[in-house]
Amino acid sequence: MISAKISPWPIFRIYSNCLFLIFTCLFGCRHPRPLPLVCELAQPATLSAGAPRYSEVCFSSRWERPRDATDTFDTFEAARAFHADWLLWTYTTDTGYIRRAKRAGLKVQVALTPTLPDWPPTPRRHERGRMLDSLGNRVVPPWMEGWDTWWGCANHPDFQRTYRHYLSLALDAGADAFQVDDPAMSVVLLRNGWARVCFCPHCQATADSLGRSPTDIQETVVRRFHRSMKAHAEKRRGGPVPFSCNNFRGDWELFPHDLFDFGVAEAPVRRGNPEYLYAALRETRRRGKAQVFSFVSDKTWLVQKVIASVYASGGNALVPWDVWQGGGQPRYFGRPEDYAPLFAFVKAMAPYLDGYEDAFYHNTQDDPRYQNLPALPLSFPEYRRNTHAFLRARPQDPNAPVVLHLVDWEILTDSFAVLLQPQRFFPDGQIGGIRLFTPLDYEPEAHALARRSGNYQPLAQSQTLQPDPLPDGRLRLRIPKLDWHWAIVVIFPQSE
Repeated sequence: MISAKISPWPIFRIYSNCLFLIFTCLFGCRHPRPLPLVCELAQPATLSAGAPRYSEVCFSSRWERPRDATDTFDTFEAARAFHADWLLWTYTTDTGYIRRAKRAGLKVQVALTPTLPDWPPTPRRHERGRMLDSLGNRVVPPWMEGWDTWWGCANHPDFQRTYRHYLSLALDAGADAFQVDDPAMSVVLLRNGWARVCFCPHCQATADSLGRSPTDIQETVVRRFHRSMKAHAEKRRGGPVPFSCNNFRGDWELFPHDLFDFGVAEAPVRRGNPEYLYAALRETRRRGKAQVFSFVSDKTWLVQKVIASVYASGGNALVPWDVWQGGGQPRYFGRPEDYAPLFAFVKAMAPYLDGYEDAFYHNTQDDPRYQNLPALPLSFPEYRRNTHAFLRARPQDPNAPVVLHLVDWEILTDSFAVLLQPQRFFPDGQIGGIRLFTPLDYEPEAHALARRSGNYQPLAQSQTLQPDPLPDGRLRLRIPKLDWHWAIVVIFPQSE
């Protein structure tokens, strides 16, 4: 009798085919997960209490002007002309000046520095509690040599007393916030090799108690100093007091910037581009901070583009007035006719700035070969220009309008087109309407009326845009030439 062996392969094939059918039904037959809506990409901000809102105008007069009979500039006239909400980064120990600013309706931020004059006063003004190098000499950074404004020591009780005095003085006069200039204090002198500090008796005693060198304890004493001064201010106020710092170019990595609630800093010309500004402000938001940028340039068209890009990225641009230029150049005082239309536009568009967060960024410099353009919320049909798109949405609110900021970085602006993917905007994949808003040219009477009434809506012109549908489901949107470099496109759902 011959017994035949049965091959296992037919059974295996039947079994594997069954498994394939089961997995296909369970997983393959499901609809692919749709791409997220832009409101799902936007993350809620966690801004510190007291930081400027997205729609607020930040103005700085480093000192009250006019400073003397020859000074032709006036702090309060300029603040009115630019529609300021904040008077930031102002160096003063004059309580009368602070009170005048408050009466003018401004929120006031007083600047604090290591050069605060002695309290109680001394004949030479900068004697008590100052840093000493290893030879016992008082010190300043290189750019202050010859001024005799010796820097205070964060570890010295006399300078701590001076600092607390000026904090209290400003708070009692109505100051809302403080800007800390040169926040690294002794650490910046060490970091740059300008001086070996601090060898005052208090730093020496602290270092000896820890078995360390006076230069090794400076980060610890500076960090403790800033925390204690904020605690003093909030105890005196009986509530939160925001402290910002001069975090040059928006840097949060350098010590001790991360201790502060927000940054107010210069952006140098080499950082005056939309890619950097967007990336810096995205990192700022990731850290739960806010950022105000002052741009170091006197080129009107370039400053205008930077202002637009900063607001489009979720920051605040400091009014270009009383701007440090570096290199011994005179300070720059921008004119209302060049910049007030942009700041009035910010106030007019407050409903589409406040509460909106970053959802997507795209520009015509991106290489389209490596992107699935039809899947993006927006893209450009041509990639020869220098146009930047900043898409912002209310986090997790699928029924709110979506806001698209467009900033044209071409020297000679012209009309251009944008492609929208409706499936990425609202749950039903439908767009109900589109309106484009742009600044109006400067008219002094119209600006004066807006200031008096508080109604800035007439200082933003608008028009309805009709998109052209494309075969792949996207919409082509034609954008007219942007004379002020900036447009805000509001995209409404069907229900609006």
